[in-house]
Amino acid sequence: MKKWEPLWVKLTPEEMALAYEIGKDVIETEMKDNHTGNNKLSKFGGYVGQLAAMKHLKAVNIDDYEYDLEWCGKRIEVKSKLCSSIPQGNYSASVYASNADQLCDVYLFTRVLRNAFDKDKLEHGAYLLGWIDRDNYRERFHEVKRGTDDDGYEEPADAFKIRLDELRPIEELHA
Repeated sequence: MKKWEPLWVKLTPEEMALAYEIGKDVIETEMKDNHTGNNKLSKFGGYVGQLAAMKHLKAVNIDDYEYDLEWCGKRIEVKSKLCSSIPQGNYSASVYASNADQLCDVYLFTRVLRNAFDKDKLEHGAYLLGWIDRDNYRERFHEVKRGTDDDGYEEPADAFKIRLDELRPIEELHA
């Protein structure tokens, strides 16, 4: 079995600016009952992950609540988290319960790296971690309730989680 490895997708300064422009309305708007705490950097990171996946797959940006990208007839929802180090296989990917019924075909997970010298900035790119078919994620994920300590981290909302090394590799995402 192949060892799990994240795939780094580098973005140019222009692509980073495009990620911000695509998400500007969401990034700048205060959302009610948002589990991210309306953290603008976290919301921007979501769009950086989305753009990195779009670039790697050569997908079409849809940016709808139900899914982010369209590629070879697949509706792809990109889930991103900020991180301060290279992701490891024993880390978790999650889908918050409030998003668990999105009308997508695939969940694709990314991690967006904070700048090592300025935690209020992001590196130009994202790690693509893997993916899972929406149809079978509930069978493969474990449920975590809000406030639960999972991986030494208190969950801000009910979520479904899976280890990164249990995701399907990006290169197995086919049309």
